[in-house]
Amino acid sequence: MKRRLVGATTALATTLTALALVGASPGVSAERRAATLTATPDVFVGGQGLNFVGTIPGAPNKKIRIETRTNRTGDQWNLRPAVVGSTNAKGEFDIVYQAPNNFGIKYRLTASNGKSSSAVLFEPRQQEVVLSLNGGPDQEPGSVVSGDDFTIDVNTTPTGRGNLGRPAPPFPGRELALQQRVRGDQWRTVATAPADDKGAARFTLTAPAPGDLAYRIRQADLKTGGDQIGWFPSFPLEITVLAPGAAPELPTSFAPPAVTTDEDADRAPTTVTFPRSGGTPLASQRYKWGPTTWDFAWVDGESLTDPPYRGRKLKGRWIDASDGSGRASHYNGGMALSTNVSEWPGLGDHGSTSVTLQGNAQTYGRWEFRRRIDVFEDAGPDYKVKIDLVPERAKDDHCGANTVNVAEVKFDATKVKIGVKSKRAKKSWKGKRRIPALGDGPHTFGIELTRSHITWFLDGRSLATVKNKKAVPGVPLTPRLSLVGKKQQEMRRTRVLYDWQRAWQLNKQAKKAKVGKGLKSKKLKKAC
Repeated sequence: MKRRLVGATTALATTLTALALVGASPGVSAERRAATLTATPDVFVGGQGLNFVGTIPGAPNKKIRIETRTNRTGDQWNLRPAVVGSTNAKGEFDIVYQAPNNFGIKYRLTASNGKSSSAVLFEPRQQEVVLSLNGGPDQEPGSVVSGDDFTIDVNTTPTGRGNLGRPAPPFPGRELALQQRVRGDQWRTVATAPADDKGAARFTLTAPAPGDLAYRIRQADLKTGGDQIGWFPSFPLEITVLAPGAAPELPTSFAPPAVTTDEDADRAPTTVTFPRSGGTPLASQRYKWGPTTWDFAWVDGESLTDPPYRGRKLKGRWIDASDGSGRASHYNGGMALSTNVSEWPGLGDHGSTSVTLQGNAQTYGRWEFRRRIDVFEDAGPDYKVKIDLVPERAKDDHCGANTVNVAEVKFDATKVKIGVKSKRAKKSWKGKRRIPALGDGPHTFGIELTRSHITWFLDGRSLATVKNKKAVPGVPLTPRLSLVGKKQQEMRRTRVLYDWQRAWQLNKQAKKAKVGKGLKSKKLKKAC
């Protein structure tokens, strides 16, 4: 996504961090001690335009670029290719650039002669929006009476809900679209209103015929001036519409979400996650897959429908769907599929949530997906966490008969399910492979589809291979990432965070991957 740069402006009053290196150790040169960088304002979200002001001594009238580094021991500075401005004759700069969406990331400005400013450590606020229902003084939470008016209050600056207790800043005038769930898992806008100076709004509606409803708010893109803030959705607000005089009873599938209070912020959730990959090379690195075709990572506050932030084909958008309590949204530089607004145990986790890429499919190629899983409850059934390649065109689907299962796991599972269905082969291949013990880090799943074979990868290692020219479905395929529940049954509270998703076209320079053990095949029964 292109970044819009704004000319020099006056520094804002509030300072995020200014590391002037005053009082640095004797070994630091006077030039380095004089290097400065200030970024303002100090309360911001990813993609928001910040004012960068500072000095790079010894770099007069030089072009400058952004360098980034995650705040971990051993990490190196990464120079971004785009020129973002220039210094004056004194080595000073004053530009506007978009804030990162990652926690704990450092930026500095580097001149074309290699000299740099000091660094700023960023801790962005995460966008969030919470909905509250008022169905009348006599109604139970989550219910309204057919024919009666009810209100939905919108708060875009909540504390204690999925935002580490630190509210995002308000954006007065930002359009808030009220959307109703239709066709089971899609959304249709039914009303809009601007956010007030506190980031709030209220919608008044009349309850329709008895049944179940679901609404959400979609905060619109903010892409004017220096801002490049992507749109952001709330979790669904599920409502039961009762007939007049009916008992105020909620269906078991639509239990209200647990409410997080300020006191909850002092409690640590019961969190267990996938183990670290151990620093092993990715399959794309080990086998030299080359430049990426596309690379999606929500590092600067992009929305799900923004194009990839780098790659050779900068197109495509992710389409989200939810038939229960969950949502898909960007979070901490990645994309999160989450089952509930709260990260604390409680009712209100049901249904399935998914995102599907449209507009950048490949019949043959290579893909990798880096993800981690967090679970916030000790008891209950686990969601299926799935990565699939599915036909982009509906006419190629044939009732799921052309699907590649890159990975399917449950949180407590010790094995991953993999496989492929191919209509032209009239066969399906399935298998399971052991996965590392659960721990505290992400895993990277990969897939290679050539004209002669399919190979599955986990953390750069070959898991399995199918050698059959017809095993590859032979139609344009695109990723679908899913968090699958047992219909509307209450499940274990879960969040899946995808750090990035990447694709490569086949190239002759790539090394031949190690062949994995084969999968068992059987006749394909379900096709239409």
